[in-house]
Amino acid sequence: MLSYLNAEAGFIRAYGNRCLLLVFLCALTRSAEASKVSALGLSLDISPATIAVFGPPLALLLLIGLRMESDVLLMSRSAVLDELIVASRYRSRLGVMVYLLFVVPALAAAFLVSQFFLKLAATNIGCDGWHWWDHLIDFSHLGGTPSTYCIQDMTGGPWFYPPFQGYVYLAIVAYCFLLVWKISRAWPQLRGR
Repeated sequence: MLSYLNAEAGFIRAYGNRCLLLVFLCALTRSAEASKVSALGLSLDISPATIAVFGPPLALLLLIGLRMESDVLLMSRSAVLDELIVASRYRSRLGVMVYLLFVVPALAAAFLVSQFFLKLAATNIGCDGWHWWDHLIDFSHLGGTPSTYCIQDMTGGPWFYPPFQGYVYLAIVAYCFLLVWKISRAWPQLRGR
């Protein structure tokens, strides 16, 4: 049972680290210039527009990985069920903070999608002529268009594909919240609330 508890603590730690990464990326989208990120001797220049375009799929992939890890923990939990029944007096209570931690990746995905809708515009139209709903209804850029990030009009951002990409990002946010709900629902199972 001790190895299971260590695995559970490792899962929470990994979840927290991934949440910190997503929160850091959300903070970078609010900067007005390309940021230089350095870690372990590796240095990257990342523009906020790049994060706004590639952040939501990254959040989804992180949540899919966390969902798979939580499924493995659920199977491990059922394997040590006999030990859990014997140790029923030592069952821990689930705190609200664990559930708040579970929702952070979905909130980060929602924030990154909001930055995509509110701060990314087609370069040929510009920030003043582009509205957030154009990501959903403007079919004139189906083949893609270069982007301008509308915090200090940063041009040279990655290409994006309205309206297709807007609908895909809304689906990504919905699926992220679904995954969080599934992880949160399965978490207390066999734990003896």
